[in-house]
Amino acid sequence: MDEPVTVGVDGSRSSMRALDWAADEAALHGRPLRIVHASVWERFEGATPADDLPEGRAEAAALEEIVTDAEARARRRRPELRVHAELLPGEPVDVLVHAGGDAFALVVGHRGRGALARHLSIGSVGPCVAERAWCPTVVVGDWAPGRPSGDREVVLGVGEGTDPGAAHVAFALHEAQARGCDLVAVHARSRQGTRHEPPGPGSSPTADALLSAAVPAGAALESGVVVHRQVVDGPAHHVLPQVARHAELLVLGVRHRHGTVHRELRPTHHAALRHSSCPVALVAVPWPPSRRPEAIDVE
Repeated sequence: MDEPVTVGVDGSRSSMRALDWAADEAALHGRPLRIVHASVWERFEGATPADDLPEGRAEAAALEEIVTDAEARARRRRPELRVHAELLPGEPVDVLVHAGGDAFALVVGHRGRGALARHLSIGSVGPCVAERAWCPTVVVGDWAPGRPSGDREVVLGVGEGTDPGAAHVAFALHEAQARGCDLVAVHARSRQGTRHEPPGPGSSPTADALLSAAVPAGAALESGVVVHRQVVDGPAHHVLPQVARHAELLVLGVRHRHGTVHRELRPTHHAALRHSSCPVALVAVPWPPSRRPEAIDVE
C-alpha cells in the first residue's frame, strides 16, 4: 500500500480539480498522496544565478506557493492523508511520467496555464502521459462532476480481444469494489452486427459472449461487485462517453504499440478524454506493474 496516488498541479483551476479527485482517490484506497509541480525555469538547469535577481526570487516564491497551496488544499480536504508535495525540474510530461514510475495512479487535469498550458492540457498531457506512463493515468476534465449521491457506477469499455483478467478489467473491478458501487461493462457493437447470432466456425463470438468472457462471473463474485453487461449499438467513441455521462469513472485499456514499450491511443481514447463528463482512466497492460518499462520485452 505504499504506492502513492500522484497528481500533477500547476496552480490552475483545472489542476485543482484534479488534485481534489486525487486526494479522494488516495483516501479511498488508503494510499499516500504525492503532489508534483514541474518547472522548466532555468534556475533548475543552472544556466543563470536567477535567485540573485529580483525576478528570480519572485519566480521562486511563486513556484513554491503553488506547491504549498496545493499541499494545504489536500490536507484540508482529506486530513487523514499522508501528503508529500514537491517541485521538480524538467518538462511537465517527462516529469509526470517519471513520477508515475512507482505510483498507484497518475492524475492530471484537463488543461494547464502558463508554461504548462502547452503540456498539461486535454490535447497533450493526458495522451502523452498515457502513452508512456507505467501506471494508470486518470484525466479529470473541467466538467467532471463531484461524486454523485444517488446510484453510483464505474463504466468499463470492453473491446474485441479483451482477455479475462486484463489490466483495465482488474483496475475497474478494483475501483468499483473500493467505492462499493456497480460496474457497467459496455461493448459498442457495429449496427451491422446481430446480437443473438450464434458464432459459426472461425467467426467472432457474439457481443454478449465477449462481455461474459472479459468480465467472468467468478471475478465479479470474488470482488463482490455487481456487474451489468451492456451491448450498445454504435461506434465506441460515441457510445462510451454517453454511457458514462453519470459515472464516477470511465476505464479504458491501452495496448502496447507494436515493437515498443509505448502504448497506442486510438480514436476511442481521444474521444473519451475530450467528451466524457467523468474522469477517464487509461490503463496500460499489465496492471499492476510487475516490472518497470525498460525491463519489458514487447513482442
